[in-house]
Amino acid sequence: MASILNRYENIMSTNVCGMIEFAEDPMKMARHLSHHMEDDLSKTKREGAELIAEIEKLEDNKSVPNAEALLIAKKAELMKLHEIHEKLNDQIQQITAIRAAIYEAARKK
Repeated sequence: MASILNRYENIMSTNVCGMIEFAEDPMKMARHLSHHMEDDLSKTKREGAELIAEIEKLEDNKSVPNAEALLIAKKAELMKLHEIHEKLNDQIQQITAIRAAIYEAARKK
């Protein structure tokens, strides 16, 4: 999960639109960013499923030491992962729109 969070922080700290605007080949850059974000999105889905499984195990087995504390921590982690998932979805939609605009502009030339 830490790798997804670190990668997401890097993505959020950069201005994606600015990167595409000043890229040598904006279409290639947008496609590259889109692929990386889609990879990250699939990783967040997989990690979310793993967290849900862990949460269900903790809920079923309360005999685990500190089960309540672990359950709270796992649920907080799942909520953060959900936020990342939503933001990645939004960014993928933005990049898709940018790719469409670049494609249209290139077609009109």
